[in-house]
Amino acid sequence: MRKSGCAVCSRSIGWIGLAVNAVLTVMKALVGLVGGSQAMLADAMYSLKDMFNALTVIIGTNISSKPLDAEHPYGHGKVEFILSMAVSVIFLGLTGYLLIHAVTILLNEDMHRTPHMIVLWAALISVGVNVGMYFYARCVATETNSPIIKTMAKHHHGDATASGAVALGIIGAHYLKMPWIDPAIALWETIDLLILGKAIFMDSYKGLMDHTASDGERGRMVDAALAVPGVRGVLRLRARYVGQDVWGDMIIGVDPEASIDQAHEICEAVRAAVCRRMRRIASLHVSAEPLEEGANPATQFSDEPLNFDEVMLAKADT
Repeated sequence: MRKSGCAVCSRSIGWIGLAVNAVLTVMKALVGLVGGSQAMLADAMYSLKDMFNALTVIIGTNISSKPLDAEHPYGHGKVEFILSMAVSVIFLGLTGYLLIHAVTILLNEDMHRTPHMIVLWAALISVGVNVGMYFYARCVATETNSPIIKTMAKHHHGDATASGAVALGIIGAHYLKMPWIDPAIALWETIDLLILGKAIFMDSYKGLMDHTASDGERGRMVDAALAVPGVRGVLRLRARYVGQDVWGDMIIGVDPEASIDQAHEICEAVRAAVCRRMRRIASLHVSAEPLEEGANPATQFSDEPLNFDEVMLAKADT
């Protein structure tokens, strides 16, 4: 974490999100019923969904922060992906029901009503609150690299967009005399919820399947290794996420005349350099193999199957 307050924020953001979304859910539901807005009632489901997400943040961050133990040598980080997937499945089921309801109302002209202007003010309040929560959650997610807090930030971004659409719909219904626009906005919201739910589900799936680190992250790891004196090349790199942390294995090329102690010191220097460069390295194993100066690293592995994530044919002098 870059900032000293990030740990405190990561522990408190779930409770803050739970309280904020509970208030927004009650407000939107009451205003939607009193004001006669189907879009606002659908918007209330955004906040209800975020209440469940906040609960998963509270549970997930508490469990994932536990230290390694004999039964969990890779930590507890995957619990965040499991909880995110559970939320996305519930989310998709709930949204499917809302989609059917929105289509039914939109096709029935007798149910089209111009909502009360109180709905506009509630929507504007929701936009302001969700924008603030989005930037707050995004900051915490960036500093902690927590997938479940990233999900929380996405939820608040979607909520702010939906509430803004509700506000525009109320203006259109009143000043453009289009009462059908309110159920149309409700339909749009449900489609947006489905897309968001799918994205969250896929992110969780990738996390559970130990997806590889990005090209940019692996590139920074290679650059940090090549900057260490004595490293002639990075021959192999395998890096994957386990929870919010990166676990990696790296093979570097060193002078064939180097002693075992010298090679070990270079490996330790590489590990320290990469950990300084990358913020979320949980484990990095670095080993060394001899590499003649000027030799093509590809020849060192000509007889080995390429069953690893990535082969880096990089030299220190390139």
